[in-house]
Amino acid sequence: MVDLAINYQKLRHGRLAGWARRAIYRLCAGPDGWPLVFTAPGAEDPTPGGSPHVYVHLPFCRTICPHCPYNKAKFDPGRAERYEQSLLREVRAYLDGSEVAPIESLYLGGGTPSLTPDLAETVIRRFAPALAPGAEVAMEVHPADATPRGLARLRQMGINKISLGIETFRADLLEALGRGCTPEAARRAIVDASRAGFDCLDVNLIYGIPGQRPRDAVRDAEEALALDVDQISAYPLFTFVHTAMGKRVAGGRMAAYGDRARLKAQRAISELCRSRGYDRTSVWSFTRHGTRPYTTVTRDTYRGFGAGAGSKVDGVFWFNTFSVDAYASLTAHRPALVHRSDDRFRRLHWLYWRIYCTSIDPEEYRRLFDREVERDFPFIFRVMRVLGWIRRTDGVWRLTEGGAVWSHRLQCLFSLTYIDRLWQQCQEQAWPERVVLA
Repeated sequence: MVDLAINYQKLRHGRLAGWARRAIYRLCAGPDGWPLVFTAPGAEDPTPGGSPHVYVHLPFCRTICPHCPYNKAKFDPGRAERYEQSLLREVRAYLDGSEVAPIESLYLGGGTPSLTPDLAETVIRRFAPALAPGAEVAMEVHPADATPRGLARLRQMGINKISLGIETFRADLLEALGRGCTPEAARRAIVDASRAGFDCLDVNLIYGIPGQRPRDAVRDAEEALALDVDQISAYPLFTFVHTAMGKRVAGGRMAAYGDRARLKAQRAISELCRSRGYDRTSVWSFTRHGTRPYTTVTRDTYRGFGAGAGSKVDGVFWFNTFSVDAYASLTAHRPALVHRSDDRFRRLHWLYWRIYCTSIDPEEYRRLFDREVERDFPFIFRVMRVLGWIRRTDGVWRLTEGGAVWSHRLQCLFSLTYIDRLWQQCQEQAWPERVVLA
């Protein structure tokens, strides 16, 4: 069988994918929900509300990885200090408001948040009075920062979950990804983090890297499991147009990965993790049975703080400016872009994340919206049932393995396109007037 090399970046921005997105989206979200439009906030926009789920963006990195699409900046002490003051102003304004709900989850992402532990500690300390008992406090950690001393400090700060950005144990691939880490250091970081006693130790792995064979990706997963991690998050190498690697792909200077090999790696990693007693908890995550997963914004509502952080409360989406310097200069914080969704879009967004997490609970939907999810989205349920992607067990719709695999693949072609376009424009303009996602 021919292993067809597919440029997913080109495919998802092509006309055929655009037509399919438009048709499916209009069918699911209704004619008034297309296209998605983000605009600069006006006087009529409501004051952002509160949420029990909080995300804080710490954007600084030692070096910039060529494949990373997230909002980041190379670390500079003066720049970091200005950013800290602005971030604390935004946090203080929120905590001094009247709609602060007890915080059930607080996630610090980046960037490389473990690079700036003093800033992370200050942020956690500011939010501490609002944390609910047993709240999840989680951070993304670079292996270089996962020393026994550094990990002990994270525990003392109150962090109870971490995600290690391992990506792979092959030295040449780590170098290609610009990770600044050796396989030996990655293994040592996992061992030390496991001993530190976090409630959940997640390890990120990437498959579909040019030069990586499916068996190499499976071997990475085997090695991580042998080191007794709580969760593996394995996802394909995404290339976004605004990244250095994405630009190489667009210019034909980087080889596309074989689609058959990519699918083979995805399925083999899933089979391996499930055979070792790990539950599939999202389309790309596998968590030790009985452990609460490490996850960030898979919520119906969340509040984001920092440059480029997104929020969603009561059907309103908004983003802060992606410019680290523009954010740092703010004395009174305001969103850069806002999208006001109708009730149907809010319900569709809920369903999207439930599919992502591989479990759709009709009772939860009924409690939130006083409606029946199967009646609201008959097309989605009909297609998924015919294709064998979902089964109903104990009153809950659960994705089958085929459903999880193909939901992930469709995500690469559909929702990633929106992320790609939105983030690209926000990277190019600190305060865009309008972003249309069609």
